[in-house]
Amino acid sequence: MHVFSVRTGIAVDKEVKWTNLNHKEISNAFKLRGMNVTPHVVKQLLKKHDFVKRKMQKTVAMKDCKDRNEQFERINELKKEYSESDNPIISIDVKKKNS
Repeated sequence: MHVFSVRTGIAVDKEVKWTNLNHKEISNAFKLRGMNVTPHVVKQLLKKHDFVKRKMQKTVAMKDCKDRNEQFERINELKKEYSESDNPIISIDVKKKNS
């Protein structure tokens, strides 16, 4: 695996460079090639060469989605179907993080 084989840029901004590998994965790729590069050094190198962390961006707010009600109806159908099965149910409370 080439360390930056997954490097790419944003189509509208060719100057932005990112990789979807984390610091440890890049460090391990160097180790496979006989080079001892710590994740901390990888972080410094990525910063020096203007790489940024890739972040998912939500482009459409849920309140603006035309199929929002249908999505919740489908979720309720799936939830009912699953709860009637013999599978275990795990409940996870997810709250929006305030920044």
